[in-house]
Amino acid sequence: MSATEAEAADHSYFQAIEEAFVELRGAPLLLSPADWQVARRWRQEGVPLELVRSTLGEVFARRKERGSKGKISSLRYCVPAVEAAWADLKELTAPAHRVEAPAFEVAPRLAALAAALPAGLPGRESLAARLGALAGDPQEVEEHLAAIDREMLDRAAAGLDGETRSEIESAVEKTLASLGGRLPAAELEGSRERLARQILRRRLSLPVLSLFSPEAAAS
Repeated sequence: MSATEAEAADHSYFQAIEEAFVELRGAPLLLSPADWQVARRWRQEGVPLELVRSTLGEVFARRKERGSKGKISSLRYCVPAVEAAWADLKELTAPAHRVEAPAFEVAPRLAALAAALPAGLPGRESLAARLGALAGDPQEVEEHLAAIDREMLDRAAAGLDGETRSEIESAVEKTLASLGGRLPAAELEGSRERLARQILRRRLSLPVLSLFSPEAAAS
């Protein structure tokens, strides 16, 4: 894998974690530099994205069961649970305790993603056809999905009416203002587009185009 491909794969991993965290949290949030360092360490250690996503879901579910108030505001809150789950998985798959990994079927997950595209999305049929045509190694498919996901968001943004566009811009500014004392101004400004995409995705109920997203896993 070239340096450019590796960088794209890293970004896809980080973005998928951020999207999963925001989706579970139920409100837009930018991961802090410290949170991104956590995700970078997980990537370097080889922690599977699906393990991170499932463990985040368990953390949020347990918190809801306890009736805890407020929202989790940092990925670091979930570090102990994720790293415990990773330690358990490594022990289970150690040479002396080797277990067969479940088969990973790409096609059903791609079909589920195509079905999850909302009816009013501009170019929906074309995007669905491209998803259905993907095949091969899951990592390569995931890289293609990251590119299609960006295109989907661009198409959706271009098709917004004036009122919806204003609502999203207002939500972006409100969230950035709430983070003003926590992150440097330059970093906030640089994260504006990422935050806008988060809010756009939630506003239009757009799926995360990843083999590990909830929509794909529902196949």
